[in-house]
Amino acid sequence: DFPRVKSYKKTIAIMAPPEYGAINKDEDLELEAVQVSEASSHAVPPKKKNCAVVGLILLGVSIFVKTRNDSLNRGSITSKSDNHIEIPTSTAPLSTESPEDDIGLLTVDRDEIAFPSKIWGEHLGKPLPTNSWYQNFVAHNAESPNDNARIYTVPYMIDNAPSGLTGLRVHWPVMKVSDGDIQMIYNYNNGLSLGTKSESVGQDYTVADDEELSPLAVSLKWGKFMSTRLLQGMPYTTMNYFRGTLPSITSRHLLASPPIVDNKEEFECGTTITAQREVQLHFKDSDFTWIVFFSRPVQLKCKSASFDENNPGFIPDLMFEMNVVNYKKDTTNPLTVRLILAEECTSGKGDIIQHCQDKKELADRNGYISLLRERVHLTPGNPHIDFKFLSEKNENKAKITFDWNSSVVEGGSKNSDEQLLMFALPHHQSNLEESSSDSITDYCVRTFHGRTCLIEASKWAHLEELGTPQSFNAARPPEAWAIPALAKAVTKDIKFQLSDNLKRGAADTYFSGKLLARMARVIAIASELRELASSSPDKILETYNDVDMKSYTLSVKAVKQENLPTEKEIESAVRELKKGVQVWVNGMAEAPYVYDSSWGGLVNCGCEYRGEGQFGFCKNTYPDCPALMDVNKDFGNGFYNDHHYHYGYHVYAAAVAAKYDPAWGVRFFDNILLYIRDFANPSSEDPYFIQFRHKDWFLGSSWASGIISSENSPHGRDEESSSEAISAYEAVALYGQVMMEAFGEDDSIGYEVAQNIRDFGTLLTVTEVKAANRYWHVWSSDTHVNTYPKGYTKPVVGMLHQSMASMQTWFAKEDFVSYGIQLLPFTPAAESRDDPEWAAKVYPLYKKGCDAEPDFCKDNGWTIIECGLYATAGYRKEAFEQAQKIPENVYASDGGLGNSISNTLWYISTRKEVTKN
Repeated sequence: DFPRVKSYKKTIAIMAPPEYGAINKDEDLELEAVQVSEASSHAVPPKKKNCAVVGLILLGVSIFVKTRNDSLNRGSITSKSDNHIEIPTSTAPLSTESPEDDIGLLTVDRDEIAFPSKIWGEHLGKPLPTNSWYQNFVAHNAESPNDNARIYTVPYMIDNAPSGLTGLRVHWPVMKVSDGDIQMIYNYNNGLSLGTKSESVGQDYTVADDEELSPLAVSLKWGKFMSTRLLQGMPYTTMNYFRGTLPSITSRHLLASPPIVDNKEEFECGTTITAQREVQLHFKDSDFTWIVFFSRPVQLKCKSASFDENNPGFIPDLMFEMNVVNYKKDTTNPLTVRLILAEECTSGKGDIIQHCQDKKELADRNGYISLLRERVHLTPGNPHIDFKFLSEKNENKAKITFDWNSSVVEGGSKNSDEQLLMFALPHHQSNLEESSSDSITDYCVRTFHGRTCLIEASKWAHLEELGTPQSFNAARPPEAWAIPALAKAVTKDIKFQLSDNLKRGAADTYFSGKLLARMARVIAIASELRELASSSPDKILETYNDVDMKSYTLSVKAVKQENLPTEKEIESAVRELKKGVQVWVNGMAEAPYVYDSSWGGLVNCGCEYRGEGQFGFCKNTYPDCPALMDVNKDFGNGFYNDHHYHYGYHVYAAAVAAKYDPAWGVRFFDNILLYIRDFANPSSEDPYFIQFRHKDWFLGSSWASGIISSENSPHGRDEESSSEAISAYEAVALYGQVMMEAFGEDDSIGYEVAQNIRDFGTLLTVTEVKAANRYWHVWSSDTHVNTYPKGYTKPVVGMLHQSMASMQTWFAKEDFVSYGIQLLPFTPAAESRDDPEWAAKVYPLYKKGCDAEPDFCKDNGWTIIECGLYATAGYRKEAFEQAQKIPENVYASDGGLGNSISNTLWYISTRKEVTKN
């Protein structure tokens, strides 16, 4: 008694014998129930047309059941009995399906520069980070140490030790500020290097293979001789020495005074002395004072160019070196050496005056140094992040816990009240659980990301308010005065037809996604207007959360008087949208997605487009994949640039399609899930995709640049459009919400997975919004603290790097482009993103720029964004009128930035009423 199997295309397409020809994956195949003769037990097809697949139906049903239950095996979801299902934890895999074997993606192995560097060591062959904060330290450039192989751990900058020494060099940077640029700079001569001169230790390092990859740290090792762990927020730089390896500390500066051993005894270079615990070093020129700590007594000998310039063992270009010449060997525990910058302006005679200015940030310097001395024996291990979603008193929250996995180094002992020290950014401090808030010290330093303070805690628990659920609607309906023009626009836009090449997947993944999301927004608006026309007052709070009854009543009255898109027209648009979405994920696109087994990711093959207009075609076919050979193709998609931007638009479109056709949503769930597993995967246990590809949980924001684009930049990772990152995560939340409804609680497995998608999508959205307001939106008010120094006068950061913020974009020099790239697309999440007070500061500058270059601004669609900004600032009616004057061809072009006239008018008319400024 097999159930009727409907529309399971993937199974049939894989099973169909070649002699019967290809089965069109775009047809809705309905497989009739198999009639089984009791006498013969042979399957007899009820219709002759199904003969080609009848012999395979039983296998097809088996595969179908396996796909929806066993082979999905979503993490810890296991059926213990017919009536009990084990619910997944928040970090269980969304899926463990193989993109190749279970979903049918083509696979590619990367080569040359696109292949992971040898630094990854034993991690090669597993999913790897591609956009991590430490990426430059594990990139190909880092295989031969150079100045671009650097990372900003906050507050230290770390790069490789200079020639002659194997190890790290540690810098204390300062901010250089102009009206449109902020950079963390340092004089590389001021750095202190920590490593070894031992010839048995090679220059090459690899990522440690005895622990899992962490989003907060990277552990490196030099064979079996040295290891280090670089963490965000680390107050100490640490090196572990094994097998009797002898440490060396070097500088390009002369000492300003003799070294001080154990905080009491000076010693002269050229002599040997035993240090029980520490050595203090004060250098000329930099005026820096460093303290080097040792986990056990060591014998030291130093050399200085002023005394030993003719010494044949002296490293060229180094003015000072201090070597450990002997220590007691221990086969169990390494010798641990840690260093801190104790004073950046010791005498006031340094070569960078900003160091003395920044010194004022830390009032109690002695207390700061004393605390670091006291806790030097407590060291972080391999940290991990835990997530928990809470619902209390109708308030939804997420608890994010950083577990630093602290331990005591050999030779130390831990008192019960002693806690690990780490540096925390302002948002960490403000979001700590109330019970942990007393762990914040007054020992703070000035960094690129604001006032950064030491916290005494081995675990940080942050609480994030998640607010109201993400929605396809704004917090209020369109205003009554806007509805006539909006209804007219949406009645026209609902008939939009995708171009022929988009239906064939012969395009890039970015602009195709924007056009699909454009269509999805029109469908959502048309449906909202129809629902509004048929709604009753008691339904108001089910749809909107910030509207008064008077405005609501006026909007209902206005929309009832208009001709709206019919149900049939909406259904037709949904069919068109589904075709546009599914061609990219059903294996039929001319520019197909492929699974990158070298990195563990979803990348697009790319399209060498030939022909004119929409009837052109992709000249290339797999395995000829131009986007995997050239980082400039498809915005670098093949090299992991901007995946959240590209795929977020596709997920948004899929969410709308699934909302209006839940069966379609279930059918293509695993295919769409590939997008989410690629850029918003919440689990480290997914065997095919890395966890949270773009998200930097320490900063709260994301990094767009992938494996190549920032490798040659001394400023590290970067992200341009904070708003597109927000909309990508908003799409994830909406897709999860829609699929919860599609699966229903009867399908516990699907429902719980969709709930995880919704919850993590919401958390990603909320944290990204807050990060945008910290790092990209620049202003001060009674309710908002500006992150950057007053010398940066622009109200926007166009491009944020790890150690630089600038008023620019990759593709245009105009200031209004830097403004606009932080304001698209127009979706409901934008209300929490764009503060009206900030918008009022930005708008006059935006308008001034567009007025100076009207053709460029109009032809490239930036005038559309200007209208939305104008409305957010409080000028809704004026913006509405302005938007209607924009030529139709601008909305229809790529330069229209994926906006339609319908969505633009909807956006303007749903902005919150604020006092005009």
